[in-house]
Amino acid sequence: ENYTTVVIHVNDVNDNPPVFDRPTYETQITEEDDRNLPKRVLKVTATDGDKDRPENIVYFLTGQGIDTDRPDQSKFDINKTTGEIFVLKPLDRDEPNGRPQWRFTVFAQDEGGNGLVGYADVQVNLKDINDNAPLFPQGVYYGNVTENGTAGMMVMTMTATDYDDLEEGTNAKLKYSIEKNVIDENTGTPIFEIEEETGVIKTAVCCLDREKTPDYSIQVVAMDGGGLKGTGTASIRV
Repeated sequence: ENYTTVVIHVNDVNDNPPVFDRPTYETQITEEDDRNLPKRVLKVTATDGDKDRPENIVYFLTGQGIDTDRPDQSKFDINKTTGEIFVLKPLDRDEPNGRPQWRFTVFAQDEGGNGLVGYADVQVNLKDINDNAPLFPQGVYYGNVTENGTAGMMVMTMTATDYDDLEEGTNAKLKYSIEKNVIDENTGTPIFEIEEETGVIKTAVCCLDREKTPDYSIQVVAMDGGGLKGTGTASIRV
């Protein structure tokens, strides 16, 4: 008998898509930050499972903040060869037009952008800054109080809105005060008072006389923790 050795070489084919080092990437940036744009926010990395083939991966993005038809309108971009993701514009976090997170997908395609594709999710969270003053949506609020009532009677509640993040320090924590009150002629003291934390307006004196003064108007201020203010008017009928 004769023997010989047969060596079979298995040629690698492109049967493994690129794989990212994590399924989801998450980072945080400060809203409305216009410094040093475009600014790098994170770097993604994918590897190709086809070990004997050239490592020639191309990255691209799709999803929120990505406008492939109008790239100048995009909020984010990626370096196609390094996987570095950049924010291109200042981003607003707050209502009515902003959003607290941006979510999009990063793709990695081997063979220079002509092969198989892998993907991962990206979430960019926006850190709030105190860029919204409180506001009273209605402008003028109407309330009623009983004639000849006692001091401390509840009249109405003034509620302001602040679009900043309630969870971020005191950016949206409001305190109420009366900026322009009405003074009682007999005692020289303010007729109304307001609870600082709730915006509840009460009588500070007793015995309001409808025949003498049927209507009152006071100006209320809401101030957030950063000192930004908004004003509203309370129109009170006896």
